[in-house]
Amino acid sequence: MSDYDFELERVIREARGRGARAILIQAPDGLKQHLAEFYARLEAEGFSPMISADPCYGGCDLAEDEARRVGADMIVHIGHHRFSCADEAVPTVYVPAAHIADLSWLAEKAAGLLARRGFRSAGLVANTQHQPYIGEFARALEAAGVRAVVDRKTGGLVLGCRTAAATAIEGDVDAFLFIGGGDFHALGVAKAVDKEVYAADPYRGEVKDMAPIKKKELAKRWWSIMEATRAKTFGVVVVAKSGQLDMEGARSLKARLEGKGKRAFIIAAGEASWERLAGFSFADALVVTGCPRVAPDNQASYPKPVLNMQECEELLKRL
Repeated sequence: MSDYDFELERVIREARGRGARAILIQAPDGLKQHLAEFYARLEAEGFSPMISADPCYGGCDLAEDEARRVGADMIVHIGHHRFSCADEAVPTVYVPAAHIADLSWLAEKAAGLLARRGFRSAGLVANTQHQPYIGEFARALEAAGVRAVVDRKTGGLVLGCRTAAATAIEGDVDAFLFIGGGDFHALGVAKAVDKEVYAADPYRGEVKDMAPIKKKELAKRWWSIMEATRAKTFGVVVVAKSGQLDMEGARSLKARLEGKGKRAFIIAAGEASWERLAGFSFADALVVTGCPRVAPDNQASYPKPVLNMQECEELLKRL
């Protein structure tokens, strides 16, 4: 039995309703290990499933080209919500894959910590797998004397590059509590707001202050920007994913860099990793125009400065 709700019956209904037979299952690496039973059940229902081995970074990263190449009639995209309002090239069913667990103990632990820190109100946000637990954490906060605030429009859901669930209510709270595993989403929230952010991690069983991690991350990003001021040649990377492609932005940055006396090349990449970009040794620095989290989250693996578009704006002010 999986620890995640893959909504098998809904997927089967959607697939039959669309007349699909060959199904490509796409999921982030952390969820792939839980897909064996899901795959077997689809096969038992008469479908021909396949699991994509490629990385999956979000709803902006649909495996549409791969689906077409392997002849899939439908994609089952696990672990994320729909990212774009545009129609998909291949019919896609989104399965958030809610984490199935008892998190009452973690809710009480987090509420107690925020109460002891003297916060009178806290904004609640969560990633896709843990958004269903926001209500439980809100009740725990209220019981501890901390007013819980949740953005109505987003329901508290944050993605790596979309933090409106936090910024929309920042003026109404003293601090934020993020529910979810790892530092990726919590750090995104911490960088987007000026209030203190705490992360309740159901996998590590801890509630931690994101301030030290945020401080370290911002120092690294300013280092990258300042290092890039010395660059003479830039590679402007266009990420060729349906939800990240920004040719107009890339061409604009190229022209503006050239206007500052720099050389600039546009590089198209399906995967903006150092393994793919290492061959462009003539570029002293790189600007990734796709997901804004690619640059900061991968700088450690790049031996030269790599910026996102917002950071390139800061760079241009200094050239």
